[in-house]
Amino acid sequence: MVAMAGRKRGRQEAPAENGETGAQQAQQEPAEDGKNGQARQRVDRRAEMADIARRRAQHFATFRDEDDEQDAGNVHAGGNEARTLGPWSSAVELVNAREQAAEARRQKVAKGGADEEEEEAAAGPHLSWKPGRDPKTPRLPPCPVRPLFELCIAMLVEHADCIDSLAGLPDVIRARLASAVCEAKLMTPEVAMLFARDAPGEVVLPTCVLLDPPALTELVAECATPKLEVLELGFCGRGFTDGTAGALAKAAHALPPVDTGPSTSKHAQASKGALNVRRLLLGGVYRLSDEGVEQVLGVTPHVEYLSITDGSRIDGAMLHNLRTLTPALRNLNLSGCRGITGATLSSNLPPLKSLTHLTLDGCVLVDDGVMSALGQGCSSLTHLSVTLCPAVTDTGVSALAATRPGLTSIRLDHCAKVTDRSLTALAAGCKGLKRLSVCRVSKITSAGLNAVAQNGCLEQLLASHVPGCDDSVMCTLVSHCKETLSDLDISFCRGVSDQGLGHLVDSCEQLQQVLLFGCSQITDRFAHGHGNEQLARTGGIKGFSTSVKGCD
Repeated sequence: MVAMAGRKRGRQEAPAENGETGAQQAQQEPAEDGKNGQARQRVDRRAEMADIARRRAQHFATFRDEDDEQDAGNVHAGGNEARTLGPWSSAVELVNAREQAAEARRQKVAKGGADEEEEEAAAGPHLSWKPGRDPKTPRLPPCPVRPLFELCIAMLVEHADCIDSLAGLPDVIRARLASAVCEAKLMTPEVAMLFARDAPGEVVLPTCVLLDPPALTELVAECATPKLEVLELGFCGRGFTDGTAGALAKAAHALPPVDTGPSTSKHAQASKGALNVRRLLLGGVYRLSDEGVEQVLGVTPHVEYLSITDGSRIDGAMLHNLRTLTPALRNLNLSGCRGITGATLSSNLPPLKSLTHLTLDGCVLVDDGVMSALGQGCSSLTHLSVTLCPAVTDTGVSALAATRPGLTSIRLDHCAKVTDRSLTALAAGCKGLKRLSVCRVSKITSAGLNAVAQNGCLEQLLASHVPGCDDSVMCTLVSHCKETLSDLDISFCRGVSDQGLGHLVDSCEQLQQVLLFGCSQITDRFAHGHGNEQLARTGGIKGFSTSVKGCD
């Protein structure tokens, strides 16, 4: 039995041995095939390289026509110029290339001039402007050197907290220093008192945002002297309340009586209980009411310029006594007093016969009735601004133009209902109109602007964001206003081209400033090519970015 089991195991192990032998043979056969394949690959690579060598040798040994396409698969380093390699051939090639490049440049210049002539012809026969200088030669912007006066002002501003007194300093320099201090946001209560002491003739503080009611009350009480003629407090809403107005009136009433007879001195004499203020500006007085305004006007009877802006608590009640309180009033600014109704304005402004300048910007209740009343009552009115008054239409402007022929300046910015009809009426009724502002009035076209310009008196034209302003307006200005025009704003007027603007700038010798913000169609051809050297020297062209950077 043991022998039989051994024979069985032997029969069972035998296939395993045979299987191992077969696997080894299977592994040996691919190895031999791989060696044979590598050998064949080496032979094929050698044959391929030999074929390339024969083809290249054939190319260098025989002539091939340029049009022969049979050798399209030929691979060589020199390409079609392989037979011309060498120092002599390279030198000849460089000479020929230089001549060809010069000829190409001449053709490009000639073609560019022809294109410019075509553009001029397409723009119209009335535009024949050509650059007075080479546009490719940039005009360097001015490099301003700060005057010694400005350097001194800057030093004083830096050390404003160290100044003990401004006694003896002229009012003009005081005002300039105060403006610089406000720009640096250093107008603290302590610094502000420097400008109120020593009985100044002018107290001009453009920004009073750091002054609370106690500080501003102390300031107005300190500066309330008989010599005070100008009081300007900008952005004083935080500190100027009815209590501050009462403190100013109390300080004025405490002044000693002064002779009010004729005087030839610079400062006119003030009577008892009144200031000699001629110019009064209170900006951003959102905490001041009509009662407070009347208190201030009660002690400033000689005021000629009155500006009360952004008074949200003012409803116009103080206008009822305005003629009595300020008989010499000539300039009135009520911008931002949105609570004053049109009926109040219509009934109280016309009696002001000496009023010449009126600003009602942002008074949203101003309508055609107010415009008509102003034309019929304010016989001396020459300057009117009704910016941001959406209720003003062509009817009101036409009524004003028909009754106020002496009007010389009008601002109609953001009055969306105004059209060419208003400008036509102004051109017909106000022949001496010198300043016109119609920024963002989209319904105005070149026809209306041309009608006003044809009177020949325009000194200032502000037409920013007016789509209808184009080259025809520029030509009309040149034809009729080249002796008077000094200020032009055509920002975002995409209809004005280099031709029209260049023609205008070269022709108007009195031009001092041109605003071109957003005019992407204006190129360096105008900026570097116009011939108005005075305008370029003073930096009068603003808002246009040229390819030349200024001096740092």
